[in-house]
Amino acid sequence: MSVLLIVAAAAVALFLGGRYYAPFIARVLGERADRPTPATQRNDGRDYVPTRTPVVFAHHYASIAGAGPIIGPVVAIYYGWLPALLWIVLGGIFLGAVHDFVATHIAVREGGKNVAVIARRYLGTAAFVMMVIMLVALLVLVCAAFLDLSATALTSMVDVGTLQLPADQTLFRVTDVDGAPKAVIGGIASTSVVVITLFSPLVGFLYLKRKTPVWLCSLLAVGICALSIAIGLYLPMSVSPQTWKLLIAGYVLISAGLPVWLFLQSRDFINVHILYVGIVFLIVALVAAGIRGGGESADSAGIPVSNWADATSKLGPIWPVLFITIACGAVSGFHSLCAGGTTCKQLRTEPAARHVGFYAMLLESFLAVCVVCALMIGLTLVGYKQFCHPDVGKGNAVLTFAMSVGHTAHVGLGIPIAYGALGAMLLLEGFLVTTLDTAIRLTRYMIEEGWATLFRRYDVFADASGHDDADVSAPAAARRGTTELAGTAGLTIEKPHLADDLRPRPIATTGVFRDLLLTLRYYWINSGIAVGLMLLLGYGNGWKTLWAIFGASNQLLAALALIVASCWLAARARPVIYTLLPTLFMLATSLWMLVRLLCMKFYPGLESGGNTPLFVTTIIVLAMTLGILVAAVNRYVVNRTAPLAEPA
Repeated sequence: MSVLLIVAAAAVALFLGGRYYAPFIARVLGERADRPTPATQRNDGRDYVPTRTPVVFAHHYASIAGAGPIIGPVVAIYYGWLPALLWIVLGGIFLGAVHDFVATHIAVREGGKNVAVIARRYLGTAAFVMMVIMLVALLVLVCAAFLDLSATALTSMVDVGTLQLPADQTLFRVTDVDGAPKAVIGGIASTSVVVITLFSPLVGFLYLKRKTPVWLCSLLAVGICALSIAIGLYLPMSVSPQTWKLLIAGYVLISAGLPVWLFLQSRDFINVHILYVGIVFLIVALVAAGIRGGGESADSAGIPVSNWADATSKLGPIWPVLFITIACGAVSGFHSLCAGGTTCKQLRTEPAARHVGFYAMLLESFLAVCVVCALMIGLTLVGYKQFCHPDVGKGNAVLTFAMSVGHTAHVGLGIPIAYGALGAMLLLEGFLVTTLDTAIRLTRYMIEEGWATLFRRYDVFADASGHDDADVSAPAAARRGTTELAGTAGLTIEKPHLADDLRPRPIATTGVFRDLLLTLRYYWINSGIAVGLMLLLGYGNGWKTLWAIFGASNQLLAALALIVASCWLAARARPVIYTLLPTLFMLATSLWMLVRLLCMKFYPGLESGGNTPLFVTTIIVLAMTLGILVAAVNRYVVNRTAPLAEPA
């Protein structure tokens, strides 16, 4: 089947999903353009910053994409290109994009709060505590997996001859491995990341403080990207993987405690230009290669339509493994954390939640489609297995992607394989660091929410759990319709709140205990906890060890976020079928994958001690999920019998 036809069919399907299904879901949610958003009403210059939609889209897309739509399809295409593409396109439209849009819209409607706080309002405090524990576990897994992938990208190397470069080439640094010259293709992208990061505060200052037009900032961003690549070519990063992990950890520790525009938002805005150019380059190369009649696999056995038997013997049954492995290319719970963590605090209108949430997921799915097509053109089945699933040694999905893009660009555009591979590394490394940047800040938010709930009885945290966090499951006598938060100038938060005379007085604290509580409110401390947990799991474990549990936990979170959304809709007597059906499928898929991992991989490995952290993490995730499901069923029944009044 022609790759051109596949790309066109996928593009049309995704476009139609955005054109017709997104507005339909918006009507289900009750989207209104005239409703104030948290960013416009709570503008604090740090976290709540009203920003133009293209800039927010850039930040959101760069944050959610990460390595998921690249690494997942690379590993999962072993089952064949057809099942991978069907799951990416259909899952992206009806599960992933709906999940992202709903999560973003509800977070905006609920005052810029994350999914855990919304769970407290609609499922109760116990569900909130369990959700926070699970979210912290998931975010740590995300950070650990992507941290190791970033180090893998830094040190990826391939035979100089495979890149069709002369022995005296100077594009890549060359090292000798067992007597064979190897080109290290990752250091250039790592240097680019450092340069872009250093320029981020300047760009943030221009577009936010000086109100410089977005198009001028984009031109500057393109120049910075070009400069970063040029510097990378002359000074490629050359440090050990562990040192690189520590450097990245130090950066995200600092970034997570600073105003969002200083590094997080502005770095994503600059870097997304490389991502956009990389995606366009990949599409052009695919189209050109398709017109010229194929590529590396044209004259030999390429990636087959279906390869179930071989892949099942190596990776496990297609369900649930393929659906979990592709992860972010079809649906990702991590996106709900981005939506409720940083994105919802920057949107200026409610329709912007649709433009950012739904369409960013469609673009991510299209990227995953392009990755699958590049693998089909760029590699034979034998070559793919040698890079990604070798019979001896560890596979390298990062290098697999780079080489497939290199071969595709060579066939389609006639450029050397080395340049296409370099472009792929720039694309992937940029995605990895932008996601790490966001994920650590989100982990900090989760930890802070946990402290605020655990110690909310004490005066130090009394102001951290005000009316806007009230529990909808409280007795009716303690509720008074909806409320306007102090200082929000008409921002209506759709939830009941507790009567002031029913609230207990905060307990006064003194001495060492008070100092401890004050310390826990300091955001550098919480950022440090987040980074420390990331290093605990990611410093010694490889990405392949983490990817399966990350994927399963990630999609389980998507199901739980959709459960919260279903309860939110039920509380307003709105249709829940469009969130409930995806919920049931993802619950079954992710829970079965976690049980398989627990019984077949992590438990047998306890004797050696290597899998103990992952075994404990899996137990925690399963236990928290069971508790949340019980709370959700209980609240769903109550909400269906006594829905809240829809605000004007």
